[in-house]
This record gives sequence, structure tokens and C-alpha cells, in this order.
Amino acid sequence: MGAMIRTTCNTCGQVDLHPEGIKLIRGAQVVTYKFICPKCGRTQHKMTDDTIVGLLLTAGVDWEKTQEEIRAETLPIFHPEDPDLSSPTLTYDDLSKLHEELEEL
Repeated sequence: MGAMIRTTCNTCGQVDLHPEGIKLIRGAQVVTYKFICPKCGRTQHKMTDDTIVGLLLTAGVDWEKTQEEIRAETLPIFHPEDPDLSSPTLTYDDLSKLHEELEEL
């Protein structure tokens, strides 16, 4: 199942987690990580530094997607005349541009 990561819950103290149970979060100025305590079920947020980020990434912890990253993911465009969906994808930027153009009408 992989490496176990030891951290602390503000309520329960020391806990061990699998990498899948932790997410790194990019902030404007800092990086934090979050997890749900396996003992009390509370979500914990912890400040971290570059060294810990490197260790967590090496252990298999993933970054949490930001709202911008989620919006930037592409969606397939459905064209009835093109059922194999090989057409270009519609991006968040495409939708944003369309929205701006519609507001100008």
C-alpha cells in the first residue's frame, strides 16, 4: 500500500496516513497540506516548507487542483455530424471569450 506518513492532528496528536489521504495546496505565499484525521475525522491544515513538500511528493502525495486548474480542463464538444468527437475541445478560455462577446451584444 506504500509509505506511511506520520503527522499530527491538533486534537488527537500523532497519526499515520497513506499518501492518498493527504493533499498539497498551493497558496499565494505558502504551501500547506491537508488531511482528514483517521481518529477524529476532522480536516487538518498544516503549513509546510520546501523540504517537506519534496518529501511528501516523493512519498506519493498529490497536489490538490485549484479552481483555475479545474476550469482550465477541457471538455469535449459534441457535434451531431461528428459522432466520434474528434473535433477540437472547448476550453474555459473559449467559454470566457464567448461570454464576453455575448455581453457586448
